[in-house]
Amino acid sequence: MFAAATKNFVKQVGDGGRLVPVPSLSEADRYQPLSLVIKKRKCSLSKKSKFASTPFTLKDILQGEKEISAGVSSYQLLNYEDKSDVSLNGKRGNQIMNDVGFDVAGSDSVAFKASFGIVTKHEVEVPTLLKELTTRLKINFDHCLVHQSRKSRMEILCVVMESIRTTRQCSLTVHTGMRGETMRFHIIEDQNYKGRDKAIVFPAHTTIAFSVFELYIHLDGNF
Repeated sequence: MFAAATKNFVKQVGDGGRLVPVPSLSEADRYQPLSLVIKKRKCSLSKKSKFASTPFTLKDILQGEKEISAGVSSYQLLNYEDKSDVSLNGKRGNQIMNDVGFDVAGSDSVAFKASFGIVTKHEVEVPTLLKELTTRLKINFDHCLVHQSRKSRMEILCVVMESIRTTRQCSLTVHTGMRGETMRFHIIEDQNYKGRDKAIVFPAHTTIAFSVFELYIHLDGNF
């Protein structure tokens, strides 16, 4: 359910294709500014990629104990409330069935209601960070994550540059069933349709989307 909701958020917000939906609620805290993630290509010819979180930040893979002085600016982005009625037919339907997280067999439509409320954008002060990169920050080649990324041609080490977060407790509701003239899957409070429903609530300050810069590491440790 969470993955389906974040994908729909990114699709509607757009942002030129830079935003990536957070894939699961359990790892949402790992997509904060200056966190490190691994971009995995499905194959050498594919343009699509998947992102895997790591427990490390940019500071963890730098030489010495140098701090990063680049700050993070925050501001309100929008107020997001969404109701969507999605057919399970076709390619998108197959993906939705995987994302909702429960059995939808016997259904031909899924209705989502995502109530995120006001969401905020938190982004790294890029000019300050770039100035640091060219003057004093170098990569520690002995770090395990750097070793891993250098060995694989299908993985790219990236740093999170912006994250989109909720500001209050949020809810997601999914209703599945069969379409019909008398049931158009508009999710309305206190009205019980024939079908299956599932709802989750998650806390404030949950990251729902992020964007990254790829790291290009030179042999001298500069990047």
